[in-house]
Amino acid sequence: MQDIADKLGVSKGTVSLVLSGKAKGSRVSEEMSKKVKKMAEELNYQPNEIARSLSTGITMTIGVVVTDISNEFFGNLTFYIQEQAKKYGYVVITTNTNEDLDEFNDAIITLLNKQVDGIILVPVDKGQKIAENIIKRHIPLVQVDRYYPDFEANYIVVDNYKVSAKTTNHLIERGLKRIAVICYDINLNALRERRQGCIDVLKKNDLLDLNLIKDINYQDQEVEIEQAIIDLKNNPNKVDAIYFCSRKVFITGVKYMHKNSIKIPKDMEVVCFDKIESFSITNIPVTYIEQPIKKMGEKAVDVLMEQIRGSKEKKQYVFEAELKYG
Repeated sequence: MQDIADKLGVSKGTVSLVLSGKAKGSRVSEEMSKKVKKMAEELNYQPNEIARSLSTGITMTIGVVVTDISNEFFGNLTFYIQEQAKKYGYVVITTNTNEDLDEFNDAIITLLNKQVDGIILVPVDKGQKIAENIIKRHIPLVQVDRYYPDFEANYIVVDNYKVSAKTTNHLIERGLKRIAVICYDINLNALRERRQGCIDVLKKNDLLDLNLIKDINYQDQEVEIEQAIIDLKNNPNKVDAIYFCSRKVFITGVKYMHKNSIKIPKDMEVVCFDKIESFSITNIPVTYIEQPIKKMGEKAVDVLMEQIRGSKEKKQYVFEAELKYG
């Protein structure tokens, strides 16, 4: 800015007014504003965002913490968050945790050190105390997809229990009795509710067989999902359907169903909690649960921006997911 001022013979303050968009209504003429902008373009002027953030306390960045960016759900969620953040003039810094507590902690520390203006995060099991550090630093926070109980913070989720119960009832009404569940063994509300919604309906209809409920360790999921599929195939009583509580579990499970010559839907039907784009071009009928990902991402950003602008009201949204029939 000093270089521009020197070349035009004006003060640095005049240049600052023009380049910050505050010249209109000030003592700076329209003609001088045009000269400043032209000179800035000739000198390839770029604002110093670090210096600006030091003077304003605002970095115009938000952090996003997801558990698995390779998962299509979280990839799409991050995309919609980024698109909505652009509308507010914000840049997004995305981090990945792999459902690991240490990586979750590292991600939060990194974002806090970057002095982001707010954070949108997908909680990790046992990570509440780490998330509380964000609140202690007075950084606006929104949880998405999951939330920590007894934690005074904003969240955006879907009614996992309700849609899982509805899905299970749909299978039973179609005459499917032997229904298996394959789900991550993660102690967070979203996955617990998906699993429990199915179990409660099976129990109510006297159809629950605990041998068909397969809890999968996230870190060893490849091996454990394969073994779960083999166990279900070899069950002495034919399994009618498998309800996969996660997109990634579904994709891995279907891979091992094909490997073990289980034909879908002839041998077993499948249900996925999430839409699988690739199956729309195949002849395999898949019943799935579609979450309003775009709506969730946009609302998370909107709520975060309200917090950044000073709102103290905690907002908690529970959206409906939709059952789609294969």
